[in-house]
This record gives sequence, structure tokens and C-alpha cells, in this order.
Amino acid sequence: MNKLWMVAALITAPLLATSVQAADTSTKVTFAKDSYCGSFAGNISNGEEFRLWLMPEQNLVIRNVGDDQINVAYVSGPSGRLTGDRYDNETSYITERKGNHRMKVYGNSGYSSIEFCAY
Repeated sequence: MNKLWMVAALITAPLLATSVQAADTSTKVTFAKDSYCGSFAGNISNGEEFRLWLMPEQNLVIRNVGDDQINVAYVSGPSGRLTGDRYDNETSYITERKGNHRMKVYGNSGYSSIEFCAY
């Protein structure tokens, strides 16, 4: 009888392990009603990953609206990483496919203020 329980446990353990998913640690960006922009303010000196659901061919603009400097490490969409155009206080990307897009952003101080806009 003990062998039967042991065999059953060995068979079901991998099934239970594969159904567990890692928690999403990214910060969801939301827009106010009728707005094209959302924002975040806080400490991103160690980097923060943000996520935003976008449609294809949208212009995603990540703008520094604070006093420190920010660095956009990457923007990744359903098709992979996007190439951006950097200007003075903003970086602009054109999305390729609809879906969640993830952005990794770093700040150089303990407090940063960022605006995410999609047009």
C-alpha cells in the first residue's frame, strides 16, 4: 500500500510543479479615462520594469518629467525588443503587434518621475 502511495506521489508531483507560475513583478501602467498618458513617480535607481497593453503601430513615448535623469534599458513587445529614437527628455518607439509591452527604466536618484504616453 505504501508503494502505491509513493508511486502516485511521484507521478503527480511533476504535474503540480508545472502548474505553478511565477508572480509578475512588473508595474502595470494605467491611463486615466480619455487620456493618452499614465505616469509613475518613485525610486527606480535599481531599475523598474513596467508593462502596458498596446495596439500595433502605436507611438509609445517614455518621457522624463522629473529633475533626475532616466535611462530606458529596453522596450519589449510580443515580437521582441523594439528600437527607439532618443530625444532630450524622451524616447519614442513604434509598436509592431498588439499585446503587453514591457519597459525597463532606471533613474539616477532616489526619486524619478516618468510619463508613458501611447498615441
